[in-house]
Amino acid sequence: MALNQDRGAATTYKDQYNISQYQYPQDLYSNNGLYGGNYVIFYINVAEDSRILKKSKEDIVDPASVPARLRGDAADTGAGVAQTVGGAAIKGAVPGVVAGVAANGLKGGIRGVTKSALKGGVVGAAVGAAGAGVVAIAAGGKMARQQKRLKKAIALHVPNQLNIRYGMNYDAQDTAAQQLALTAASSQILSAAGAGAVTLALTKGPNAELLSAQSGLAPNPKKENLFKSVDFRTFQFDYMFFPRNAEEAANVRNIIKEFKVHMHPEYKDDNNFLFIYPSEFDVFYYNNGVENMNIHRHTSCVLTEMSVNYTPNAMFNTFDDGMPTQINVQLTFKELAILTKQQIEDGF
Repeated sequence: MALNQDRGAATTYKDQYNISQYQYPQDLYSNNGLYGGNYVIFYINVAEDSRILKKSKEDIVDPASVPARLRGDAADTGAGVAQTVGGAAIKGAVPGVVAGVAANGLKGGIRGVTKSALKGGVVGAAVGAAGAGVVAIAAGGKMARQQKRLKKAIALHVPNQLNIRYGMNYDAQDTAAQQLALTAASSQILSAAGAGAVTLALTKGPNAELLSAQSGLAPNPKKENLFKSVDFRTFQFDYMFFPRNAEEAANVRNIIKEFKVHMHPEYKDDNNFLFIYPSEFDVFYYNNGVENMNIHRHTSCVLTEMSVNYTPNAMFNTFDDGMPTQINVQLTFKELAILTKQQIEDGF
């Protein structure tokens, strides 16, 4: 399913979100041309059972108005408790089968092996289901990492360095044995067999290195680059904050605090045994109030690293109230979903 149906439409964030106290600089939306009408907004999504929602009664955005999000397969499935428990049971049955056969060996012939496998599978499924059930209860009966978007959002100018890296992982594998088998099945069977014997002698045989040195022959491992995986994209924003008045200084403090708060987890309860996942961010670029379709868009992401430097000039300078005159902040985000051709076509 395409995700960009509404891209480029005029946004209503100024009406829906509380940005005024989390905006830098104050004249971010002004028409003086300083920022060219370009800015970035960080929307914040918090776990439904977060104390932020329970204690401070944070206002949330109507879920119907939140655009479709890419959060990774596990979070996007929307699986219920029954599906999760069933999946855990199936996954637990497989090692249960193996354990059952290993424990009982070949006792009783084929019938005994089958009986051991079935028994192990049942036990493994029960254990897997029970574990998932316990986690489901602790999660309050919801297994899809339910979140609510806060009306509080952070608006900043686009950083001077805006880079994003796309990466694929390939792994070089030896395919000489497989290619030898394919060649041996053809009309070249005699020459292939001979080459195969030499290859084995120069790789696995005794004195292989000496034989190679004396003969001047080396085996060709026939390596092939095999596709393995897609990297999760990471990106970094570097900001230098120079508050010009008390209101702008307060905004800078608020912004730094919000990033710090939402990159961290919280305890599920007072026992402190379980963490609730940190908040997730949705990052959008805008130009004059409209999403900028000329640059990449992001999947939902998490803030993995944050550096706050109160002495960027090797000296601690403050205003009369102690507020630093300059604060440099470095934010490192990691996206939660991997990309395929479909998402790239959708503008990611």
